[in-house]
Amino acid sequence: MCQNCNRNDIFFLKKKQNHTNQVNTKLNNTQLMQRIVNKTMALVASLGLLSSSAIAGEGASSDSSTFEDLWDIPHLYSNPDAFWLTDLKLVGRAQWQMADVSSDLPDYSTNEFRRMRLGSEAKILGGDYKVKAEFNIDHGSGNDHYSEEVYIQYGGDALPFKVTLGLQKPKWSYEWSTSSRKILTFERSQIVNQLAPKKTAGLNISGSIDAYDYSLGVYRGDTIHSSKGGAIFGDGDAAGEFMIGSIGSSYETAMFDSAEWRLDWLHNTDAASNAAKPYENSFSLNHSAKQGSWGLHTDLIHAQGDDGNDDKTAIVILPTYDLSDKLQLVARYTLANGDGLKANKRYESKSGAQDGDGYQSFYMGLNYYLNDHKLKLMTGIEYSDMDGGNDFDGYTLFSGLRFYF
Repeated sequence: MCQNCNRNDIFFLKKKQNHTNQVNTKLNNTQLMQRIVNKTMALVASLGLLSSSAIAGEGASSDSSTFEDLWDIPHLYSNPDAFWLTDLKLVGRAQWQMADVSSDLPDYSTNEFRRMRLGSEAKILGGDYKVKAEFNIDHGSGNDHYSEEVYIQYGGDALPFKVTLGLQKPKWSYEWSTSSRKILTFERSQIVNQLAPKKTAGLNISGSIDAYDYSLGVYRGDTIHSSKGGAIFGDGDAAGEFMIGSIGSSYETAMFDSAEWRLDWLHNTDAASNAAKPYENSFSLNHSAKQGSWGLHTDLIHAQGDDGNDDKTAIVILPTYDLSDKLQLVARYTLANGDGLKANKRYESKSGAQDGDGYQSFYMGLNYYLNDHKLKLMTGIEYSDMDGGNDFDGYTLFSGLRFYF
């Protein structure tokens, strides 16, 4: 990457260099809008075809290619030679699932759209800037309509790192850092759900130095979801700030085809924050490795309690095995200790499980990838046991469909 330089000089220099090219390559406003409208209409019309193609399963390679080409429809515009608008696409996801909890407490069953989001993403100013806005339109519960992510990101050569400003997801731990589009289980582990921060407004820088990747972010301590009374970019009466610093590296050994590790540190300045959880310091040392058909993700987690909260310590182990190109076996073991452990909102607490001081769970599931994570069928079963409270002990059976573009 280049050394730091004056951003205004870079902007106007690039504008001057691209001026002649823009005149020859850019579409006029009428042509551009017509192209976007046509592609949007094609996307809507293709939803029925998407469902029938998925049911058809694996056919000839030409049919498979045609099916996968449907995901090109939301890509409304692309011109790498343009300056003002380089790329424009729709983004969204729909995740439907059903769950059935059986335990020594009253049983609980439900089906819901776990997530349904829609938005757009654009690259502008020669492609150096990315602008994204995505909104939640159904979250399986009340107060569903709010902003998920609204940010601008600079990734050009004028700086040796990326800069992201706005409403975003603070990344901490392996499971929480993995997008819900690509998580391997229906729900993240109990300890990650209890400790991970919520989406909020902030500033993040990320990049690489030699073999090491790094990330440093400062975030508002208030939640900004409009359904919860906040503005998109934070409330002036926010409860402090929190910071997350991460460092990690990828490597190869004789044992693994690929591997990477990362250390995440979350520091919360105010226990009253409702974006970060009431723990002064939360650490995650996570590792991912792949060898042939096998994969293994591990996470060692420790949180120092604040405002009367007990410390929490946990380990999460998530192995995978590829049975075929499309079928994957997934397992997960979670062990957590510390007074005040909370049962997972989905769906243990809904069956009556109370807080405790010791928790463990075993998950086993199968994922069938119709088009990688873009369209997949999932099924799984999880056994969980909470010591303390009302000593919850039960099984949750999951099944569902996940789709994104």
